[in-house]
Amino acid sequence: MNSIKLRLIGILLACLFMACVTENDDVNSGDATSEIYAAIQFKARQCGNSPGYPLLPPPHPTAYGTRLCSLSIIRADCPFRDYPTFCVEMYGIDIPGIGP
Repeated sequence: MNSIKLRLIGILLACLFMACVTENDDVNSGDATSEIYAAIQFKARQCGNSPGYPLLPPPHPTAYGTRLCSLSIIRADCPFRDYPTFCVEMYGIDIPGIGP
């Protein structure tokens, strides 16, 4: 009976440790750049203007930050003069109350 309890506790602890491990959330830099620039080009065509400075994704941006940035660009109001604040999530800067 003791061995069954020990096995059960071992299995529960293993499940707990596996649940606490974070998965790699990084996106390939080339994919992130393509996604961001596709959103920028879409918005520039829609609004007729774009910010006068580039948005350079970091070498290993997070998937969440990349998606948040590209969707925020697409949903931004015209005129398109600045990049949304949410784009800083790509750089690993956490905005309190937003996302993971």
